[in-house]
Amino acid sequence: MNNLLDKIFFRSKNLNYINLGFKDIKNNTEVEQIFSAIHSFSKNSEIRYVGGCVRKIINKEKVDDIDLAVNLKPKDVCNALSKKNIKYYESGIEHGTITALINNIKFEITSLRKDVDTDGRHAKVEFSDNWKEDASRRDFTINSIYADIEGSLFDPFEGKKDLENGKVNFIGDIEARIKEDYLRVLRYIRFFLNYSKDKHNPKIINIIKKKSKWCFVNFF
Repeated sequence: MNNLLDKIFFRSKNLNYINLGFKDIKNNTEVEQIFSAIHSFSKNSEIRYVGGCVRKIINKEKVDDIDLAVNLKPKDVCNALSKKNIKYYESGIEHGTITALINNIKFEITSLRKDVDTDGRHAKVEFSDNWKEDASRRDFTINSIYADIEGSLFDPFEGKKDLENGKVNFIGDIEARIKEDYLRVLRYIRFFLNYSKDKHNPKIINIIKKKSKWCFVNFF
């Protein structure tokens, strides 16, 4: 039922340039092998582009890395890749990340997850098969956009709209998201410099100022 609701409410057909961007990735890399390996593993397995590569295609930037999200547990991802003789290594398996390697191109594949506990930098995670739940734990709306191999988007927090309007918005409670991982302060600054078309939101700046002392003590 959740997957059906996802398709009804959150998927969208995209402007042609977005579809062409994903078509270029498919034509110029072996990413289709990754999608095929996952989709053939079981009747419910699914994999999507996520994060930077989706954001960059929407913003007409050069794609220099390919991140993927999958609704399988890490060990199942390894099994799916092995069945298709795709090389991989466990780059961060404790947090759900497997790196596949085809013709010297890396594909980072991360299992859907939710944070069980956080300490301001690291999180204890629990793997999930729920796309909305995975999106909810991400930092900014512009990082919570997924796409299938053809470029149809799953965008539950309207990250595409924010990206087009030059908005850098946290997902959920700003203070809670920063407290989960204080590096998000630095990521906010980077994304603001790269994508914002507006002035800083005073609410965000006030929270960052309130948290920055703790942040820098723990970082340095």
